[in-house]
Amino acid sequence: MQEKILTPNYRKGKKPVRVRKPSKPIDGINHRLLAEQAAEQEVLTDIEQDDNAAPTRAELEAKATELEIKSDGRTKDKKLGQLIQDKLSAGE
Repeated sequence: MQEKILTPNYRKGKKPVRVRKPSKPIDGINHRLLAEQAAEQEVLTDIEQDDNAAPTRAELEAKATELEIKSDGRTKDKKLGQLIQDKLSAGE
């Protein structure tokens, strides 16, 4: 006896799944995507313009090795920054 193969839309005990189509904007422009792209551009320009931001971990580690300050991965950024400041002020 051959078994009936049911398509996914008409399996036993399941209702057919209705797929919603994305709505088309009236003027042909997807304003949601435009808003997301504009937000991404603002974030990128903020990152580029923010020169007074706190230094990154990589920058701190590079400066610490340059000044021969011993630190490991457990040293916090704030503490490492303070050690660098102390070393620079003592060297002057």
